Amino acid sequence: METKNKMNETEMQEFVTNNISIVPRNQIKKVNAMSLKDQCLKIQFYMDIKKLREDAKIKNSIINRTKELFEKRHATIDDATEVLNFCKEFIDGFKQRQIEEIDRQIAELEQMKQSL
Repeated sequence: METKNKMNETEMQEFVTNNISIVPRNQIKKVNAMSLKDQCLKIQFYMDIKKLREDAKIKNSIINRTKELFEKRHATIDDATEVLNFCKEFIDGFKQRQIEEIDRQIAELEQMKQSL
């Protein structure tokens, strides 16, 4: 994409029209009151912020944090095995909690059915 300084007025208007949805609802009136060039700059600002948030979300994901920790601490096979065992236990426990929640919801629905 070209920089906002190199775009002509038609291209700037098209850019604003296509990307105005990225502006937070509480800022729309303020952005609409700006000049076309300022609108482009503000929309680009919100696009940059969105990209930074997405990058941070990926960087801080559990898998990436685990990879970083393994690399930083020079993990061994034993460490990896322990992590695998933890993951298996977590999965089993999570499945069990989901089953219990579904059973609770079923019992609640059956009780509601009988009350009708």
